[in-house]
Amino acid sequence: MSFALAFFGIVALILLGAPIVAALGAVGLIQATASDVPLSIAAQAVFHGLNSFTLLAIPLFVLTGEILHRSGAAERLVRFVTICVGWMTGGLGMSVVASTMLFSGLSGSVNADAAAIGSTMIPPMTKAGYRRPWSASIVAAASGTGILIPPSITMIVLGTVANLSIRDLFLASLVPAVVVAASKGVVIYFYAKYKEPTAERVRVTPRELGRAGLDALPPLIAPVIILGGILWGVFTATEAAAVAVLYAVVLALVYRSVSRADWIRIFVNAGRTSGVVLSLVGMAQLLAYMLAYEQVEIQLADWASQFTGNFFLFVTIVMVLFWILGALLDGVPALVVLIPLFMPLAAEAGMGELHFAIFSLAVFGISLVTPPLGSACFIVTGIARIRIVDMMRPMLPFMAVMFATIVLLAYVPAFSEWLPNLIR
Repeated sequence: MSFALAFFGIVALILLGAPIVAALGAVGLIQATASDVPLSIAAQAVFHGLNSFTLLAIPLFVLTGEILHRSGAAERLVRFVTICVGWMTGGLGMSVVASTMLFSGLSGSVNADAAAIGSTMIPPMTKAGYRRPWSASIVAAASGTGILIPPSITMIVLGTVANLSIRDLFLASLVPAVVVAASKGVVIYFYAKYKEPTAERVRVTPRELGRAGLDALPPLIAPVIILGGILWGVFTATEAAAVAVLYAVVLALVYRSVSRADWIRIFVNAGRTSGVVLSLVGMAQLLAYMLAYEQVEIQLADWASQFTGNFFLFVTIVMVLFWILGALLDGVPALVVLIPLFMPLAAEAGMGELHFAIFSLAVFGISLVTPPLGSACFIVTGIARIRIVDMMRPMLPFMAVMFATIVLLAYVPAFSEWLPNLIR
């Protein structure tokens, strides 16, 4: 009952126009007051939820993405990838998927991926004959893969609230990210071949390829430093984020492409984005504390005992619930509330912790690109200058393959567990 009241209360406030962070905080405070929990305890719940060294990585990775975007590193990566795959059928769409995977390893943010890759790729795609709704859908769908690519901000939050190793999460996400991205590439190829033919063949000389590769080499080294350092135990995720900021600053100074005014905008945008994410985490932690205080996990376990023995039913319920709540609450707040509640149920259903974590992240990745609520959709429609309703139909094939891929990830634990077990 408490969970249902909290959920409908949050939805009602959002529909009335309240910001998500305000809706979460208001419902949490109302529950605290109704349960006679002192407000000082509620404040401590928020503080302890944010008092994490690991969460410090979030503003640092956001800042890294902002610097790299402003410095032109994203454009260099996209140009190199486009030259490499532009000769293929659907080459520009393929380059969006590949570029997003590379840039996600630098930015850590789905929305940053959508903004950087969308602003770089949508104009040339339009020029090559892509319809704007279709190109916007490709960028949005590709950006949803970013949630599975280290150092994903959502992944860092999940590791913090679920008490999982960030290193193991990063390892577990790599193979599923490739599988999800490949499924989107199949859709792009099929549509370019039979549904959306375009004049986009990219012809380049070996010299142009070599020059583009040299230009893209410094940004390409950054993910190697970040992920290699974390995976081999040289530094933690937060220390890696600090190293990433330093490396991005050096690149920006070498490129000389960031003015003084740009630096101000970089820090303002990074502060704004980080403030939004961490505020959501803090308010969601308050709500999670109140749900735990009222022993909702026991009530949920009693209710869920009906289907934890049926793996198919459990997977279906989690997919639908996480997808809807992830779209309504923009991913992170839903993750903070739901993951601690459902992880014990996943164990009863036969899913390991890493397996369930990656499965959940993949579902939240769909919610972030589901029109009309997905945040990435708002970004790409603004760049493409179309209405969000215009991309609902073009997104359907991507939604179909994403759900099919998630079912595959749910039933084949090796996708998530093979690499962490291999490197341990």
